Amino acid sequence: MKKHFLIFLAVLYSQFNYSQENIDVEFGSIFKNEKREIPVDIIGNDENWYYLLYSEGKFGQGDDMFLRRFNLDLTPSGEEVNLKNETYEGNFNSLGLIKIKEKITHVFYLLTDEGKTFYHQSVNLKTFSLGEKKLITIIENDTKSAKSSISRFMKGNDENTIVLFYTIPNKNKEIAKIKVQTFDADFNEKTNNSYEFPYNNDELSIRNIFLTKKDDLFILAKKYDSNNILKDENNHNYEFQLYKVNEEHLDLLTKIRPNNIHLRALNTSIVNENELILTGIYSNKDMYAMAGVFASKIDLNNGNIVYTKYNKLSSDFYVKLLEDGKKKDKAEAKYNDGKLENPNYVLKQTIKLDNNELLVLAEQIWSYAYNYSITYYHHDIAVIKLDKDGNMLWANKIGKKNDKPNVPIYSSYFPVYKNNSIYLLYNCSAKNLNHSKGYLANYFTDFDRAFIATSLDLNTGNYKRKILINSSQLEDITIRPSLYNWINDNTLLMFGQDIDNLKNQRFIKIKL
Repeated sequence: MKKHFLIFLAVLYSQFNYSQENIDVEFGSIFKNEKREIPVDIIGNDENWYYLLYSEGKFGQGDDMFLRRFNLDLTPSGEEVNLKNETYEGNFNSLGLIKIKEKITHVFYLLTDEGKTFYHQSVNLKTFSLGEKKLITIIENDTKSAKSSISRFMKGNDENTIVLFYTIPNKNKEIAKIKVQTFDADFNEKTNNSYEFPYNNDELSIRNIFLTKKDDLFILAKKYDSNNILKDENNHNYEFQLYKVNEEHLDLLTKIRPNNIHLRALNTSIVNENELILTGIYSNKDMYAMAGVFASKIDLNNGNIVYTKYNKLSSDFYVKLLEDGKKKDKAEAKYNDGKLENPNYVLKQTIKLDNNELLVLAEQIWSYAYNYSITYYHHDIAVIKLDKDGNMLWANKIGKKNDKPNVPIYSSYFPVYKNNSIYLLYNCSAKNLNHSKGYLANYFTDFDRAFIATSLDLNTGNYKRKILINSSQLEDITIRPSLYNWINDNTLLMFGQDIDNLKNQRFIKIKL
């Protein structure tokens, strides 16, 4: 018999020494989806329903998209709205959906030989019906196809502000141009402005677009997006540049030029309302390795750089998960000699803590193609804590092993920061619960599977793993860590499905 939320996991108070928080898990029933479709986003909820976006295909890569209502017990209601309810000329591309009050608005564009045409279309949640599509704007091909145009759709902190950002398509040797439009919640246009960068398209790479609490718009760009540390053949050094979008013009606030290191990407964190902290992982040798953590604070009022720090990771961090012995000793010696760095680390999240200290997280990720198959590797998690001045307080490495051919969506992890407590949620073999060094079991080839929470002591970086859901409770379901939504301040909704039969699906609630 299917059961609605009958499985209750004991609270973790007694098991987690590092947290005073309780974590409960509730299960929705396993349900069978009629078609080969999976959810690609959890849009939101109200007092009557949950709203989820489904798409066709094994990975949700299909063209058809459906907004579906789920009952409060997380079972399908059988009601859906087809967001692609007509035959369009051109390629259909969704920019995203947002829930505002009693409607969900979908923004999409059609790509044709002439350019991009943007539309918005709302779903009335009372009648659960799709309204008429309405034109937002048209980007005509300039000196290059609009296919190359970057588009972003963002909701401001004020629910009455919606931002549409896109680049104007033109050739590499021409001036980089953007356009920014803002709208109210009903998509009435508020502003419409075009801007030019002081660089050509081939010189500038837009890396991040973000809003502050006041809905000021900023752009983080990388100039000369080269893999080289030193000057390239054209005598250029790469640098990051921060721009503020004003109504009349584009202001270059500051430049960040790293000191002869690889700095692939930067996360953005706002502190004290008007200060930006950029964080990233850097390498001396390899663009895809990690030697330390970079941090720089910028005053958003005037662009002044308050500090820039390069925090080198120690050899102790490098060998943290290796067994004691000659292999570990040799690795430590090579690291100290500058011959080795932490390989294949990718910057993930930067979490701002309650006291404006920062937690930088990176994950060891790579892939390998062989015989028409790609294996995706998601291994250890690096966690580094920085103080208010960008200095490293501690760094730790948590062993994890998710190796899966052809499918990466069940790997990785999801971090939860609530009430000054941090948890990392991910799929893990129960054999790894007490792991601190040496061999790790792969979740996907082990029979003792679990979905676990790793809690960290924010003072020391020490950690403990705890099973949230064991293999018998999973009932052949695997949780997807990257598919989630906070349905209230203390409840996280997550999704899982049967890897071998994608039509078997279920949702869980994690209550903190």
